[in-house]
Amino acid sequence: MTTPGEEPQEQPTPLPGSYGEIAPGVPRYGQYAPEGWDPPQDVKDAQNANTPASALPPSPSYPGFGGAQAGGPGMAGAPLERVAAPRQVSLAARLIQLAGVLQTISAVVLLFVLFVPSVKAVMLDAFRTAMAGNPALAEAYSDPALINTALYLAFVLSLAMAVVYFWLAYKIRRGANWARTTALVLACLSLFLLAQPSPLAIVQIGLGAVAVLMLFRSPAKEFFRAHKANRGQRGR
Repeated sequence: MTTPGEEPQEQPTPLPGSYGEIAPGVPRYGQYAPEGWDPPQDVKDAQNANTPASALPPSPSYPGFGGAQAGGPGMAGAPLERVAAPRQVSLAARLIQLAGVLQTISAVVLLFVLFVPSVKAVMLDAFRTAMAGNPALAEAYSDPALINTALYLAFVLSLAMAVVYFWLAYKIRRGANWARTTALVLACLSLFLLAQPSPLAIVQIGLGAVAVLMLFRSPAKEFFRAHKANRGQRGR
């Protein structure tokens, strides 16, 4: 702004490379480019380097994942698509959950044996009758302290196994391959319980064996393989 009689002062022209200049020969912010002005070659190169996303080649895909889409899953910072569990995997997970329910029933029965004297007396009589052919073992388990310790350990182990069953079923449905392998190991170890079988143990072992067979056949194998590839892509 100028007062009457005062002539406007011309703004000094900035020297090349001075503060406020984007690049030599490029107009500053707020200035209009002169008519016929052609940007320097390095500015043209910088503009050409801004390639639009539509010109980029599509990303590779794998089973269960359709590749990266603009603004969708697969982009940096966005979650990848989850592979849906086939019916075979869902059924196997339910069988493992049912085995966990049976294991929970065993833990509840042991809890009643521990804290209900009448139930405990019936169980001990049945146990002594079963061990009648082995006097040494029957005499060892005639000690009340030893019996209580064995019952407490059996209750804790049964409760822990029930939790493991439910946890494995949850992870298997989400495609965790380590859970499938753990289920196979537990199914193999449970076969040793057939040395002294009980109806509840036979049903429980059968449920686990059927579930494991289903998890290691198609389409379950492809489901776990796709989830493994999905996690590897997310970790990049």
